Amino acid sequence: CKAFEKRPRCGTLVPESLAGEVSQWRRTECPGCQQSAMFYCSICCTPLGVPDGVNVPHVKLPFGRCDVIFDDSPKKATSIHAKVLAPAQVRLVDLFTNDASSNRTPSRHGAGYEEAYPATAVIREVPEYDPSNTAVLFPDEGSQPITELEVPSGLELTIIVIDAPWRRAQVLRRHPRLLPLRSVRLRDPPPSRFWRYHAEGSGCVSTVEALAALLREVSSGKGDGETSQDLWDDPLLFFFVRQFAHIASQRCGDPDLPTDEAAKDRRSARVRQKDRAKRLRPLGEGSLDKAG
Repeated sequence: CKAFEKRPRCGTLVPESLAGEVSQWRRTECPGCQQSAMFYCSICCTPLGVPDGVNVPHVKLPFGRCDVIFDDSPKKATSIHAKVLAPAQVRLVDLFTNDASSNRTPSRHGAGYEEAYPATAVIREVPEYDPSNTAVLFPDEGSQPITELEVPSGLELTIIVIDAPWRRAQVLRRHPRLLPLRSVRLRDPPPSRFWRYHAEGSGCVSTVEALAALLREVSSGKGDGETSQDLWDDPLLFFFVRQFAHIASQRCGDPDLPTDEAAKDRRSARVRQKDRAKRLRPLGEGSLDKAG
């Protein structure tokens, strides 16, 4: 079905060339952990099933390192995209892995990519940071655009992003080792095309969308020429746009993609209705009758 190539979704079209490429990707077993996945392995953080003629970009971040405070399911978290695309500069701080469980997580991978990039090997605890050259990408009170951030000469900037559900992210921002750090925000947040549901309203973007937008602002602030605002060409969104296009192809004929604002509003209304029902019936379906 080619309808999704022609009809606008979230104000954009999936380019025909990308739609054709995405149709060539297949689920592939990861040689490291033996899990089957499409596009990349979320456990080993390596590309999978790349079609002939397709080059996965190697992204160079315009600052020293990006630490991802990670507390979410790897299969859902878009920060994994950044780790796959910039393994030499992106480090996962894995708070998601539970020692009481034996499930596979980035801390229990099998691909051995850490041998190539030991400086950005996954760690399990939030480390100590130097407040003079470290900032958290977080839109709280007092946050500033990254172009206004001052870093001492000779020190490389470390950016921290928090990849967790929003309420959990707010708790993590108050972690004792993150609390002393400055916050930076996006000067002009892009509209989100993320397909995962959230109830936090407009203006929220996924982790990889936020990081890609931050990189564009840094490049613009350095006067590195015009930076592309086209999400299809952004190297850090390489996997994001392919997942988007794949979802569009699977939803052909559906009036709404999960990324459409109308679809998000309907899901938000359903969740609010369910939450209200739970508050009215805290003991179950019969609680109102018993109370009466």
